[in-house]
Amino acid sequence: MESIDLQSINHEDAVPFPNFDICIVGSGPAGSTIAKELSGTRQRVVILESGGFERTEIADALNEIENIGRVRAVDQWSVRNRIVGGSSHTWGGRCGTFDDIDFERRSWVSHSGWPIKADELAPYFDRSVDHLGLAVGSGFSGESFWKFAGKNAPTSEVDPSLLLPFFWQFSRDREESYPFEYMRFGRHLTRNLGENVTLLTSATATRVLVNENRWAHAVEIATSDGRRHVLSARTIILCAGGIENARLLLNSTSDGSKGLGNDHDQVGRYLMDHIRGPVGSFDVPGSQSLQRRFGRYNVKGHLFRAGLRLSPELQRRERLLNSAVWLGEVLAPDDPWDALRRFAGRHPNLPRDAVTLVRNTNLLLRGVSDYFGARNGFPRKLQALTLECMCEQMPDPNSRITLSARCDHLGVPLPKVDWRSHSDEDRTMWRMAEFVTEEFARIGIRTPKLAEWVRDRAPIPANFVDVAHPTGTTRMSASPTRGVVDENCEVNGTTGVFIAGSSVFPTAGHCNPTQMIVAMAIRLADHIKALAHAQAKPTAVAHA
Repeated sequence: MESIDLQSINHEDAVPFPNFDICIVGSGPAGSTIAKELSGTRQRVVILESGGFERTEIADALNEIENIGRVRAVDQWSVRNRIVGGSSHTWGGRCGTFDDIDFERRSWVSHSGWPIKADELAPYFDRSVDHLGLAVGSGFSGESFWKFAGKNAPTSEVDPSLLLPFFWQFSRDREESYPFEYMRFGRHLTRNLGENVTLLTSATATRVLVNENRWAHAVEIATSDGRRHVLSARTIILCAGGIENARLLLNSTSDGSKGLGNDHDQVGRYLMDHIRGPVGSFDVPGSQSLQRRFGRYNVKGHLFRAGLRLSPELQRRERLLNSAVWLGEVLAPDDPWDALRRFAGRHPNLPRDAVTLVRNTNLLLRGVSDYFGARNGFPRKLQALTLECMCEQMPDPNSRITLSARCDHLGVPLPKVDWRSHSDEDRTMWRMAEFVTEEFARIGIRTPKLAEWVRDRAPIPANFVDVAHPTGTTRMSASPTRGVVDENCEVNGTTGVFIAGSSVFPTAGHCNPTQMIVAMAIRLADHIKALAHAQAKPTAVAHA
C-alpha cells in the first residue's frame, strides 16, 4: 500500500489524488479491520488518519473536549490516540463477547434492545481472531472454558442462578518478539494491506459532504496548519471513535441543518462508557489460591483472565444492569516480571532491574512452573489486590455530546461532553459486591473487604472516571426516530455514509468493546463488498 503524509504536500489547491471508491476515517481497530477486509479488492480505498506514525502534541491537542458532566480522564491520550493504529496504542488488550441478554429489549433498561441478534455475530467473532491475534473467537467463556483449556472445572462453584463464570482473553501481536504484546493495529498496517489501499496521514476529517440527495461524495480534510482539501469518495465510513463520530456528523451541516443523520435529534445522545473501579479488597499475603482460581490462564500460548458476571436470571429478578468482577492487581514497584520485560525489550532500568531479578528469583521460578506446568499466567508481585467491578450504563438520551462554542486550532467546534451516571449503576455495583461476598463465603473462598461506599450504599465515587469505552452516540436502531444508523450501520437519511465502532452500540454490556468493534467492522466490510458487487452487476451485463 501507499502511505502519504498530507502535511508534506505543498499544493494549496487540492489533494493530488484520484477519486476513491471508499474513504475510511480513522485507522484504529475499526478502520484498520475494514481496510484489511477490503484489501485486494477492486475498490480504491483511502484511510484518513489525523495523526502520523509518531505521537505529536499538535495531534493530541485536537482531542480537547469541553466537559460539563461527570468527571472524565484528564489525560485524553489515555483514552483517545490520534496516531496510526488509533487507540490500540493504549488499550489493555482485553477481549470478550457480549452476552445474549445485552441484545434483548429489557423492560427495566430504558432504550435497550438491538435490531440484530447475538447469534448473527458469531461468525464475525470467529473471523476477529486474525485481526486481534486471539486463540479463539467465540465459545471460550463460561463453563465451556474448562473443556477448551483442557482443565478440570473447580469442584465448588458459585450458584449459577446468581453468578456465572466469565473469561476474557488478551489480544496478542504474533509479529512482536515480546510474547504478550497486545495487537497495536498501526505497527504492521502498511505492509499488511494491498495496492488498492492508500493511507493518508496528517489528514483530519472535519466534515462529511453529501449532495442534494444526501448521497456521500466527499470528505473535507485539514492539515495541522489549517489547509483544507476535499477528497472525493462515494462511500464514507466513519471509524473515529465514540466522541469523534458524533462530532463529525454534528459538524457536517449545510443550510442551517442540525447535522448529518440528525433529523430526529439523535446524534450524540445516549453517551455511555463503563463505570469501573474497586468494590472491595483482599489481603495480599495468603491470597495465592484466590489468585490461581480467579487469575490468568495460559491456553495455547494465549492469556485468559477469569471473573464472574451477573446471571441473566438475577438481572431480571432484581432489575439490575449487566456487570462483571475480576481480581485487580496493583503491582509492586519491584515486580520482577516488569523488569524482565524491560530486559527483553533491551531497555532495562539499570542497576535497579538487575537487583529486582536477583531478589525475586523464587517468584520467577514459581512463575515458570505456573506458566508451563499448571498453565496459569505468570504470578506478579503485588502491593494490593482488589475486587474490580465493571458495570454497563443505563442508556440516557440526556447523556450526550453536542458542539461547543469553542473551537480547536483547525476551527472545528470542540465536543461538549455531558456524560452522566445513574442510581441504577450504583445499585448494580453494590449488589454485585454483596453477591460475590456471600457466594465466596458459602464455598469457602477468601471474602473481600467491601469498600466503604459499597457498605454504605453510597453513590459511585467521583474518581471512577471513563475507561476509554465511549459508546452509543450514533446508536443503531430499527427506527430512525430512535437512532442514527440502521442495522447495516448506514447513517439514516443518507446513502453511502456508514459508521463503525462502539458509537453504534445501543447498549454497552459489561464487557470491553474491542472484539465487538472488530466483529461489527468485519460485518460492515462484508456489506460494503456486497453493495459494490451489486453495483458492478449492471455494468457486467451491459458488456456481455
